[in-house]
Amino acid sequence: MPFFTDSTEVAVEGVGAARRIGWMRFVGNGLGALPIASIILERQADAALWVLLLLNALAWPALAMLLTRRAREPAAAQFRCMIVDSLFGGAWIAFMALSTVPSALFAALLVADKIAAGGIRLATRATLALVVGFAATWLTLGLPYQPITSQRTVVLSLPFLFVYGIGLSVLSWRLARRVKSQNRQLQRLSRMDPLVELANRGFLIQRAQQVLQTGQHHGGDACLLMLDVDDFKRINDSHGHRAGDEVLRRIAIVLRQLAQPGDMPARLGGDEFAVLLRQRIPAEAMDVAEQIRHYLQEPGAPETADIQFSVSIGIAAAAGTGSAEDWLAKADKALYHAKRHGKNTASYAE
Repeated sequence: MPFFTDSTEVAVEGVGAARRIGWMRFVGNGLGALPIASIILERQADAALWVLLLLNALAWPALAMLLTRRAREPAAAQFRCMIVDSLFGGAWIAFMALSTVPSALFAALLVADKIAAGGIRLATRATLALVVGFAATWLTLGLPYQPITSQRTVVLSLPFLFVYGIGLSVLSWRLARRVKSQNRQLQRLSRMDPLVELANRGFLIQRAQQVLQTGQHHGGDACLLMLDVDDFKRINDSHGHRAGDEVLRRIAIVLRQLAQPGDMPARLGGDEFAVLLRQRIPAEAMDVAEQIRHYLQEPGAPETADIQFSVSIGIAAAAGTGSAEDWLAKADKALYHAKRHGKNTASYAE
């Protein structure tokens, strides 16, 4: 959803990802140059190939990093550079005349790092570039084919295999860990009311439904408290909406303090709150309601010290049948019964 996305945050994340991949390019190109250099020596190739190898191993990674840093969309620029990596890799495979060990190693890792960085779509485009680079170079060189790999070239291929392979695994692990952490954070945000940092209505109903289903199968008591601030509009009109928000935060603090393991305080919306009480009979739920009222009468934070407010509370026990919405409606009915009988009190739904 674009209206929840900050372009600056996206740019910063893109720069970070591009930078990590950029440093991997220095490592991969540097180590990948070793088996190529071995084959250049074996074939006594022209000095121009040494120049091309040095440009690919040193100059190209530096240029790619510069391009991604200056790009408006660093991640997209980095993906384009990775496609160029595959193009160059295909050309070097052709130069090595399909020498079995380094050619297979280059092809496998050039596909693997694209999958790790951008998934199947990037890997497909990069693989196509690899095939184009290989075909163009192989045809230009006259279709050379020397699959046997010397022992020295095999040995010089090992650092590329182990160091770059392990580095790629670490990068993928860090990316997966970051994604998992972000997913947990998104899940937490989807369940939380941001103003008071309590569960929101949707998550409360989900948990209440679980409690009802568990109770139907295994027995057990549970109660639902529903409360709202008496004359909350008067507080907003007299003290301002900022003060009203502080009152809501004060209620949230009290609800968290009184909650036991397994309980769930939540904000339903506006000035309405609820508390799901596990393993509590109605008499115990009434005690909790009175504690909430008592705590809210005590002096709180400086922001609410000059504001007199109270809450009315409705209590409903879990029924053997019905949904969480029915349970909440029953507590809501008890709440309005408390409102009609003078406010600043608690009422139990029979």
